[in-house]
Amino acid sequence: MQLSQKTFPRSGNAAMSLIEVMYAMAIGVFVIGTATWFIFEGMKASLKATNDVENSIQQWGLSAKLQIDGKVANGVTIFYSADQSTWQGSPALPVVIPVDDGNAANGLERGKVLVLTKTKLVQGFDTKLVTDIIFYYYTGGNLVATGTLKRYPGKDLTFKVPAAQAVDSSNKPKPVAQLVSDYYTTFTGSGAAVVQDKLVSIATDGPFAHFGDGNNASIALVREETNGAGNIVKSSNLTEVSFNLR
Repeated sequence: MQLSQKTFPRSGNAAMSLIEVMYAMAIGVFVIGTATWFIFEGMKASLKATNDVENSIQQWGLSAKLQIDGKVANGVTIFYSADQSTWQGSPALPVVIPVDDGNAANGLERGKVLVLTKTKLVQGFDTKLVTDIIFYYYTGGNLVATGTLKRYPGKDLTFKVPAAQAVDSSNKPKPVAQLVSDYYTTFTGSGAAVVQDKLVSIATDGPFAHFGDGNNASIALVREETNGAGNIVKSSNLTEVSFNLR
């Protein structure tokens, strides 16, 4: 039996298919590369937007908290520092920052302690009795981002001053400076909550200013994050909060 063998001519389709595959692969690599670039750029933009939103929330959060505290309080006092070594007098009391007199030549004095108070009139006395205190204090961070702003009480709306402790031995209402001294350990202890960290004060004397008619206050801070080498990796906008008490 004789077998016949047929030979088919090689078609150019195979070669064309290979070229098409190569073209398709090149186009695929280009498309994937372009898509990857867009995704990467989109992620960077998203992260930047997230950081901007975080900074805005932090600033808005501080402003909102102070506005709420301002609704509760009817008095404000700013002290130079919570550091007892800076206190003066006998007994030593924190130094009060005066209300700005509006004279630009004198500058705007600042402090590191902001005390909001709620007071009430007491029959027979010229001074008001302090019933509630909200204590803000700032530590460090004049030139580097190590400053921290804390608030006492950390959870409750206000610190209720016990009636017996709100007056002196002559049954006269104690001044705010005396109450700060009496409750210094409480106000600066573990019950104080961090409001913001990684802060830099724009003034070496502190972030709190007292101006106007006596019931106005302001805070000016910058929030920065640095890496291990001390380089700034993230910086928020200047946090400037001004508020009026009721």
